[in-house]
Amino acid sequence: MSRRGCTLLVASSGGHLLQLLQLREIWPAQERHWVSFERPDATSLLEGESVSWAHHPTNRNIPNLLRNLLLAWRVTRRLRPRAVVSTGAGVALPFLLAGRLHGARIVFVESMTRISAPSLSARLVHPIAHDFFVQWPELAPRFRKARHVGTVFELPASAERE
Repeated sequence: MSRRGCTLLVASSGGHLLQLLQLREIWPAQERHWVSFERPDATSLLEGESVSWAHHPTNRNIPNLLRNLLLAWRVTRRLRPRAVVSTGAGVALPFLLAGRLHGARIVFVESMTRISAPSLSARLVHPIAHDFFVQWPELAPRFRKARHVGTVFELPASAERE
């Protein structure tokens, strides 16, 4: 099955992945491809999904950053996603950059844990994002493109794309 034109959903394992999973029903299974770390929680949560496993750890790890840049380039070149959606963290930037270079729409959702101070991922991604969401109204004034529509846990499962 060709994945061309799918939505690429990118998140570090743990809380970032849990938040992105709240949005999964927006895209039919055949139209989504995931990128995360091959950790027990992620392998369990993404069982049966189309997945590419990224290299970890990413914090202060230049070799893994380079590996993930190469992986991101290969995955986005092969899939040609129409959009790359991410909640962060360290794995997000390489895939969002590669997606932007391949013509994908870049959508970033700042972590629910960020109420008044932005994450490093958000600060780095904001300039290249087409759509930039914050989950708390207190954070919206920190970013020119920010939109607040609530938290990912408040959205109905049948939420439609805007």
